[in-house]
Amino acid sequence: MFKKVFAIVALVAFLTPASVFAGVFDLSITANPGLGTEQTWSQSYKSIEDVINNLDTSEIESNLSLYTDTSAATGTINFRGVPINLSIAANSSTLILEIPSIGVTETFAGTDRDNSVDLIEDWLKENGESAVTKLMKELVAETPTDPIAGNPSSMESRMVSMDYGYAVNTDEVVEMNANYADSSINANMVSVFARYSNYDLDCTSSTEYSIPLAYTIKFDGSKNSLAIRVPISMIDVDGSKAYNFVLGLGFTYFVKDDWSLTPALGYTAVGSVDLASVAQLLSSSLTSAYNFKIDKYTLTLANMLGYYKTIPFNYGDYSIDPDIQNTVFRNGLNFNIPADKLKKGTSFELFVTDTRYFGSELYIDQYNEFGISYGFAKATQKKKGDKVVNLMRKARVGFTYLFADKANGYSINFGFSF
Repeated sequence: MFKKVFAIVALVAFLTPASVFAGVFDLSITANPGLGTEQTWSQSYKSIEDVINNLDTSEIESNLSLYTDTSAATGTINFRGVPINLSIAANSSTLILEIPSIGVTETFAGTDRDNSVDLIEDWLKENGESAVTKLMKELVAETPTDPIAGNPSSMESRMVSMDYGYAVNTDEVVEMNANYADSSINANMVSVFARYSNYDLDCTSSTEYSIPLAYTIKFDGSKNSLAIRVPISMIDVDGSKAYNFVLGLGFTYFVKDDWSLTPALGYTAVGSVDLASVAQLLSSSLTSAYNFKIDKYTLTLANMLGYYKTIPFNYGDYSIDPDIQNTVFRNGLNFNIPADKLKKGTSFELFVTDTRYFGSELYIDQYNEFGISYGFAKATQKKKGDKVVNLMRKARVGFTYLFADKANGYSINFGFSF
């Protein structure tokens, strides 16, 4: 019976997202609690994969040798500090499932103990989505390293940063205004980036490696463009890994030479075997970027409004959705400083941003960033028959420092476009 009970408790945990403190799963099973014949078996696992590969049911049975089909028993998985409990009284077939932190208590009275366990599985398939959603929301709101939302390492935060980045290209705008040939053909661009981030999230370390790829379609005879971005990231939380995929579209429309509006749409998904986590999210945003010329300098004021919402992920008979919905404001300033004395055509950029989340409760709902970058954007022309083709080449390296009430960290990035 215990093998089947544990499988169900593990299933409840598997349907929730996780990041890690000491161990993802701390399992404890007690037979005959409070009696002279009490026996307890405990084990910790770093990942759901460890549970699957290393669970030794013969060890459980040998350590609970005094358990019988009529004994009282309890089982608990301490899941990142969130206990999921199962209990059964002596001489009873009624199983009780409790998740105290979210107020879930369910009773399953089967014809025998195995049948009661079957009823738990049926409940998860038919009615358990509400409880699973509550638990996922609890983890996003109360833990610092959830891979879905609530911290700078999450997939939601990465999507917010990408949406804002579509619009803020001060060096490129300066170069287009100065050197683009009018009524011309504009060549498309391929961009390759690399990004490394390291954050201290309430004493938990999170490291991110990201390779954002992009293709930008430049419309002829204007500065307007459509950018397609496909970042792929790996996040390491104290040795447990998660993977994030993003697909985004951003259309930049120049209302005036120095003012652009950029609507963006995106899809992102995160998954981790180690952390028993899976989710997907849709986004939409609008960013305004206005460039003020101050002698040879350029100050860019950028304001973004975005909406981000998770959508269901179907897994067999289960539909998993943490039901996270956030409206996000991200505002920033970029100050472009020509660095011709260092190397002709290059510039430094100083920048600062403020990001705020409203809606679903998050562990971290506001953070600030400031940083510096160095590089160039160079527009050239070449003849194509009787037409002139504008070509843009860019390269930049940058450093960003992030800070919030419960987090701080830095990012280093490099990118080039051709």
